[in-house]
Amino acid sequence: MSSIIDISNPNSFRSRLRKKRIKHLLGFIEKVISIEKKKEISICDIGGNYFYWSIFPFEKFPGITFNITLANIEEYKIFKEVVIPNVKFSSLIADACDMNTIKDKQFDIAHSNSVIEHVGNWNRIKMMANEVNRIAKYYFIQTPNYGFPVEPHYVLPFIHWLPRTMQTKILMKFKHYDFDKATQGFEENRMLTKKEFWHLFKGSDFIIERFYLFPKSLIAASKIAK
Repeated sequence: MSSIIDISNPNSFRSRLRKKRIKHLLGFIEKVISIEKKKEISICDIGGNYFYWSIFPFEKFPGITFNITLANIEEYKIFKEVVIPNVKFSSLIADACDMNTIKDKQFDIAHSNSVIEHVGNWNRIKMMANEVNRIAKYYFIQTPNYGFPVEPHYVLPFIHWLPRTMQTKILMKFKHYDFDKATQGFEENRMLTKKEFWHLFKGSDFIIERFYLFPKSLIAASKIAK
């Protein structure tokens, strides 16, 4: 099962889905570059890592330098041996819900991939959405869809729709978690419905990623004038 969801494995199921998502992000960044007409684009990737960007086609932007800040609750080590042409990585310790070390509109783009559902309760989720709007001129935010029948963190069908007591029992049985870990699991994964996500990012362009006919993930992207 781990080989299916391992994001460091380029052939895993989750990595293949991310490659499809990258196409949407690619088009979005192309629009930003067209509007901004800059030789350097700054991106704050909230909760980001190298593996995600390793599949992005930076070679399509010759002459453009990307300054990508990986903002995480703990320091993300920058490995010197990881080199992507025309990309400069840096690491920042920050709480996604209160990035007080970042100035207003400091970045061109704020980005996060499957992060907002992990920050806590509804109030903290709203705080992150507000910070995304504050720190950058544009944003591109993705989250798994609560309405998709397979829970993406545990890769179990329907479990996120069940009462808490049943969730705990299933995680203990099929994931071999102890009681504490199983109980804590869904407190750390607060998936969003389409209505909730649309509410957080009103006025955005919304994209629904589908797995066959099922709406698997939700994306909110800043509206950019054509």
